[in-house]
Amino acid sequence: MTHSPLSLLRLYEEWGVDTAIGDSATDQRESTFTPVPVTLRHTDTATAAPQTRQQAAATLPAAQRARNPVAQHASMPGESVEAARKVARQATSVAELKTVMEQFHGFSLYKTAIHTLFAQGPRHAPLMIIGDAPDADEDRSGNVFSGLCGSLLDQMLNAAGIDKKTLLLATALPWRPPGGRPPSEIEIQTCRPFLEQTIRLFAPQRLLLCGSMPSRVLTGSAKLPAAHTWHDLTLEDYPEPLPIMSIRHPLQLRASAAARKDIWATLLLVAQTLQQKN
Repeated sequence: MTHSPLSLLRLYEEWGVDTAIGDSATDQRESTFTPVPVTLRHTDTATAAPQTRQQAAATLPAAQRARNPVAQHASMPGESVEAARKVARQATSVAELKTVMEQFHGFSLYKTAIHTLFAQGPRHAPLMIIGDAPDADEDRSGNVFSGLCGSLLDQMLNAAGIDKKTLLLATALPWRPPGGRPPSEIEIQTCRPFLEQTIRLFAPQRLLLCGSMPSRVLTGSAKLPAAHTWHDLTLEDYPEPLPIMSIRHPLQLRASAAARKDIWATLLLVAQTLQQKN
């Protein structure tokens, strides 16, 4: 059975393959952040490689590159973290933040993801739901909580009588790691300023953290707060502590009856809290 080259490339993409292997050895620790030339086995049949996102960023207007230092280069992990902090805090509106995130060209996850996942929903929402890193459905569509995860979230909210249109939805990371692998600590630190600034600019009243990844991004710890209880999150330069609560990820609805029972108990508490606020 034969497969077309396009089908094979799609399979490689799903597996997270993002590096070509040549005859000479490559230090993958460096190639993660800086493109490394690859020597092909059959140079006579090789065609010109497509333009990388770093190369495309070099064609941006000088003023645009100056606003986004990572569009020029981010050769070391620490540079991407500092650059993310700088450009995120410089954004003074939701529109500006969305622009700088979509232009964060030098970051490794940006280069392998299809879309930049930006928060969706109104400002000053009564509740902001923060999911895991984007999955394949979210990365392909560019929409937060899409695909199976989105359908399960809809079932959860509808059962509890919570209007999804009033909520702010976001992912813990704006870019999907290749193949859905766990993000590294440097990648989490680089994404953290964008999530924090998203919270500052959208100013939701409460946060609901789905799974351990949002907690890891916001607090630096994968340990979830005690279940079924609101806790305070102190965010730098935010006027007051934000109430946060953890809940199992929507995909765990299919895990077991115990998981569904736990999700339902949390949702009832969230719904009760929102009704009291209204």
